[in-house]
Amino acid sequence: AAAPAVAAVAVAAPAVATVAPPAAPLHCPLTTLRDRLHLACFFDADSHPLARHFVRHYATVVGVRLERMTFWVHAPTTTDANGVDDPRAYATAAAAAAAEHSLHAEGVDDVRRISSRWSDKLMLNVTNEFIKALPRDRWLVFANIDEFFYFPCDMQRRIAERKTTFCADMEDRVAQSRRAVELREAPPIDEQFPVRCRIRQSLRPRGQRPTTQHVKVPESIPYPHGTESIGQRPTTTEKITLFLASPAGRPHRQYKSPHRLFSQYGKLGRCNNTGSFSHYTATTMYVQAIEKKLRNFRWNPTVEMDYRSQLKLLRADAPLC
Repeated sequence: AAAPAVAAVAVAAPAVATVAPPAAPLHCPLTTLRDRLHLACFFDADSHPLARHFVRHYATVVGVRLERMTFWVHAPTTTDANGVDDPRAYATAAAAAAAEHSLHAEGVDDVRRISSRWSDKLMLNVTNEFIKALPRDRWLVFANIDEFFYFPCDMQRRIAERKTTFCADMEDRVAQSRRAVELREAPPIDEQFPVRCRIRQSLRPRGQRPTTQHVKVPESIPYPHGTESIGQRPTTTEKITLFLASPAGRPHRQYKSPHRLFSQYGKLGRCNNTGSFSHYTATTMYVQAIEKKLRNFRWNPTVEMDYRSQLKLLRADAPLC
């Protein structure tokens, strides 16, 4: 008789672990521009605690070579706005030396000291002369010491499409306490100030007409308490973050104001927006800087109003946002 059929025992296939693909990075270094990319920064010596954070950010996150970084340390020795010798009005020699030491310690060699009286015109003249000396095919990042720019990962495509001028919108970063605190050397600055806050978008009076176009700020980023007005973006929230020194062989680009280039809205100069960048001013050091600016320099009424509004927010014993 035939042997009874034996049912085959089903053997389960070994389980295969599934790994979720890594999230796409939000920003990337400017690798394709590395050999032609320069960084320039003009800053007050009293802001030297920011210097090391600044250099590390632009060297690692943006990809600027240390030998392509140029800094002007402002440490004037002249009198204040009233013609009175007031040592409180200026960075001391010790502050300037500390700034230079911090930069040299990070590997930056091109550090220049400026002793002339401060003005936007001085900063722009120095920067514009620097731009004129660059080869025509070079790209420049010009940032204040408290401005940390980021660039999206599609910059190579944008540049291939002949975009030559890029800009972004300021996004204030504050400490977890949401109050002005002291900046420390460690941990990294973005860990010390992890909260995104719309401080500068709330400084002008309610209903003031915007004068520039900006990307829409996500609703998840709060306004300072009590300032939730719509449409009150100040003109200082958008900034040029990167540009080609001489697009299409034309004369070198030049700054018209700290936030604008000449011919910015022409065919070759139109700004290509890359989102937002981190602005680190919710610090006790910045409070002292504003007090110094208001004490020693004459500003137009609009700028003075913004400074006084910032000072009131930062001094208040209440969360910034």
